[in-house]
Amino acid sequence: MARVTASMRPAVKIGPVRPILKTTIWNLVREPVMISAEVFAQIERMGDLPSLPRTLLSIQHVASDDRSSADDLAHCILEDQALTMRVLKVVNSAMYQRRSGETVRTVNRAVVVMGFETVRKLALGLSVFDMMSKLSRSPQLADIAQHSLVTAGLAQVLAEASGTVPPEEAFVTALVHDIGKVVLIECSPAAMDAVRADTADGLPRLEAERRHFGISHDRAGRRLAARWQLPVELQNVIGDHHDIDPAEPPRRLDPRLGVIAFANALSHCSEGDGDPERASLLLHRAARTLGIPSAQLEPLADRLQVEVHDLASRLGVEIDDLSAYAGVVNVDGSASVSPRRLTEGEIAQRTARQLELYRLVGHGLATGEDPATLLDGILEGAVEILGFERVVLLHVDRDTRLFQPWAWAGLGADELARHLDLPLHRETGALAMAALEHRMFHVPMARSDAYGGLAGETLLDVARCTGFVAAPVETPSGVIAVLYADGGPDGEDVVAEQASELAGLAMQAGLVCGQLLVSEIS
Repeated sequence: MARVTASMRPAVKIGPVRPILKTTIWNLVREPVMISAEVFAQIERMGDLPSLPRTLLSIQHVASDDRSSADDLAHCILEDQALTMRVLKVVNSAMYQRRSGETVRTVNRAVVVMGFETVRKLALGLSVFDMMSKLSRSPQLADIAQHSLVTAGLAQVLAEASGTVPPEEAFVTALVHDIGKVVLIECSPAAMDAVRADTADGLPRLEAERRHFGISHDRAGRRLAARWQLPVELQNVIGDHHDIDPAEPPRRLDPRLGVIAFANALSHCSEGDGDPERASLLLHRAARTLGIPSAQLEPLADRLQVEVHDLASRLGVEIDDLSAYAGVVNVDGSASVSPRRLTEGEIAQRTARQLELYRLVGHGLATGEDPATLLDGILEGAVEILGFERVVLLHVDRDTRLFQPWAWAGLGADELARHLDLPLHRETGALAMAALEHRMFHVPMARSDAYGGLAGETLLDVARCTGFVAAPVETPSGVIAVLYADGGPDGEDVVAEQASELAGLAMQAGLVCGQLLVSEIS
C-alpha cells in the first residue's frame, strides 16, 4: 500500500445537512397489476432473508424485564455485529455529542451515557431499518420507516396512559405494523407507484392496493409475520390494524389492536400539513376506548406532541441511515435485481475476522502503536476481510474544497487514487455527500437511471465500477476523510453487508485519524 504524505489539517466541523435522498420513477406505460398469488410467492422468497425479527423480540424482552441491566441490553445488541456498529455510529454522531467530547466505544458505555431507554429505542429503530433494507431497496422505504417510528412513539405513550398494554410491546409492534408495505414494494415498485398515484387522486389506500396487487398491505404483512413465526398476537395486530375505524371504534376492542390503530391514525395526522381537528377527535376516541381518564387528555396531548418532536429530531440520523439504500429501485420487483447476499457462513467467518481487527486496532491505540501502521491494517482489512478490490482513503480538505488521496489498498487502488482529487460539492455525487452530510452512502448498480445523477458521473467515469460505498471518517474535529471502496473496474457489485461493515471500519479509521491529527499538530 502507498501513502500520500501531505500534512493533515483539523477539519472545521460543518453542521449536518440531512435531506432524505429521494428518487422517483414515473412515466409508466401501463398500469401494473399483480395477483395475490404472486405476492404470496414473493413472501415465501422473503421469508428466509432477515434474522432481525428475533433481534427485535430479544431486545423487547430484555427491555420489559425489570431485572435487566445495561449488560443484558448490550449483550442483546452485540449478538448482531452490524447493529452494534450502527448503534455506536449514531451514539457518536453530532446529534448525541456530549459536552465532554467523549467517544463511546462500547455498547455498555452507550447505555450508561445515554440511558437504557434511549439506546433501546435506537437499537429497535435501527433493527427495523436493517430488516427493511434486507427485504427491499426502494426509495419509499424512508417514508415507511419514518411513519413507523413516529407511530411507535405514539403507541408507547398511549399504552402507558391506558395501562392495558406493556409500552415496550406497543413500541415494537408499531415499528413493524406496516411491514406489509415493504412486501408490496418488493413485489413491484411500479405497481406501488401506481397505488400512490391512485391515493393522490382520492382512492382509499387499501382499495388501491387491492386494485394493483390483489391484496392489501395489512394482509400481506400478516402472511410474512406468520412466515417468520412471530407471536400470534403480533400477527393479528399487523393483519387487522385497518379493520376498525379509529373515528368510530367498536365498544369492545382488543387493547393491543386499539393502541396501534389509534397511534397509526394519529401518526398520519402529524404528517405533511397535519390535521389538528381530526387528531383531536381521534385522541378523544382513543381515551374513551382505551380507558384513559378524560382529566389526562390535555397532558396526554402534550406528551404526544413532545414524542413526535423528539422522534423527528432522531430521524435526522436514523432515516438518513436508511436512505443510504434509497437510491436503488428493483425495477423488476425481484430480489435477483439486487447484488448477491452473503451466506450465514460467510457472514460469520468475516465477522470473526473483523472483530479481531477491531481488537488489534484498539490494542494498538492503547499501547501507542504508530497510527499510520494501524491505518494500513484497517484498509488492508477492507480488502482481505470484506472482499473489496479497491479501497481509498480521501482526506477532506476544507481549504481547497477538494478530496486529497491519503492512503489506499488493493489491486489498482493506487491508479484510481490519482484520479480522485475531486471537488467537494454536491455535483461530485455520493462521495462528496458522504462528507457533507456525515453519513454512509451505499450505491449498488451505480449506473442505474434511478439515481438521477446523484451517484456522481465523474467518479463513475474514473472508477468504472459496478457499485461502491462511501463512508465518512469522523473525528472530534468533524468529518476528516471519506473511505471509498468498490469491487474493481466492472467487477462485482457491493452488497449491503459489505457497506454496513465498511461503515464500521470507517469508525475505526476515525479513531486512528484522530491520533494522526494529534501527531501532526505536535
